[in-house]
Amino acid sequence: MRKSSSNSHKKVHKAQTVRTTGPALPPSVLFLCILCLSVLCFFVAPVRAQSPDLTQAFEQVATLIRDNRLAQAEQELAEILRITPNLPAALNLMGSVRAKQGRLVEAESLFLRAVQNDKSYTGARMNLVYLYLLKRTPDKAIVQLNEVIALEPANLDARVMLGDAYLATNDLAKAEENYLAALDNKLDNASALFGLAQISRSKGETRETMIYLNRVGTLLADSKSTEFLYKFALEAMRAGMFDEAKSALERSVELKPKEPSYLLALGIAWLRKGDLFEAEKRFRRLLEIQPDNVQGQLHLGYVLLNRKKYAEARLWLEKSARPGAEIPEVFYYLGLVAQEQNDDARAIALFEKAVQKLPNYAHARIALGSSYMKLKNYTRAKQELEMAVKLDPDEPTAHYNLALLYARLKDPARAQEEMQIIEKLKAKGATNNGVVVLPPKSSP
Repeated sequence: MRKSSSNSHKKVHKAQTVRTTGPALPPSVLFLCILCLSVLCFFVAPVRAQSPDLTQAFEQVATLIRDNRLAQAEQELAEILRITPNLPAALNLMGSVRAKQGRLVEAESLFLRAVQNDKSYTGARMNLVYLYLLKRTPDKAIVQLNEVIALEPANLDARVMLGDAYLATNDLAKAEENYLAALDNKLDNASALFGLAQISRSKGETRETMIYLNRVGTLLADSKSTEFLYKFALEAMRAGMFDEAKSALERSVELKPKEPSYLLALGIAWLRKGDLFEAEKRFRRLLEIQPDNVQGQLHLGYVLLNRKKYAEARLWLEKSARPGAEIPEVFYYLGLVAQEQNDDARAIALFEKAVQKLPNYAHARIALGSSYMKLKNYTRAKQELEMAVKLDPDEPTAHYNLALLYARLKDPARAQEEMQIIEKLKAKGATNNGVVVLPPKSSP
């Protein structure tokens, strides 16, 4: 270590006699990927090398950072910065070290110092952009991105990121302008097309959304970016493109087989396809990797409920009921299990909990009304079922239960009226696909 520090010391002294412009670092040190709340790539930009020796030192440090040998990288950089405390490239690299350590405030300060000492240092500006987007401060990212584009008008990656930042501020017009500029009259920039798909969806333009996403899916055939594949899959699911979502997620899982979020999303995609068997496999695999994953427990319990494996369904659903953070769907599903086991008193208590936590939960009210009806508490049954119809007029199950209730109350006219509504809904294609209604928030 002492020898390494001595070498860095010599390289710094040699560097002090050289101007701050010169050859750029090679592509091998262009990117450093760090994991900090989410995947984030920090540029170690084309740096204005001070000397061949110092260029080599920065290459070595960049490799250390990439390989997570942060203590050694920090030592090397500390020696360089001790001699030249305002050297932009060293400040930028030290910022990358701090970012990988999760010390984001210090990272930001170091990147800002690098930019202050070299106004045209786009690499440090891009690091700030990633940092600001991670911290959900897109307004700050926009400022830096505009500076980058002023310096590098042909930087299409910066254009896409500027579109992303404007999209995060809900400025759709400026976001669209930058995505279109990034396309540069071509249709081969998947990130720009993906941004345009998000804008189209937010405008309610279903056809345009699907056109853009279909093109993105074609471009992603051989993609190795699991993060982008995942983002695409979520957007495709929102657009109802479950086959495309499933393909992207399977690719993500192939590249990162132990990533819980990918397995959860893939299980949900299979659910959307109506394949409970394949969904169950993914949720079980997720829970092998992360046994305490609440969403995994909830979704596996849901699948087992639909597959009529009530005892095991109850086991997983009860595990997902964390004290102080209970999910309304958990009580609903547990109530359905109790109903199937002919324990309507327990079912009512569980449905009541679901409704207390989510008063507009129509399906919990339908189930609650059904249990009250079985116990011949017709007043409460009528109250819950009529509220369910009010909350979700297009749900056939609510009208069917109301028809049964009115028949028991000797009101055939009202019962017939509800049956006619059911027929109209069926004509429109309303159905529950033979399974329990999916969780309202089952998107990952």
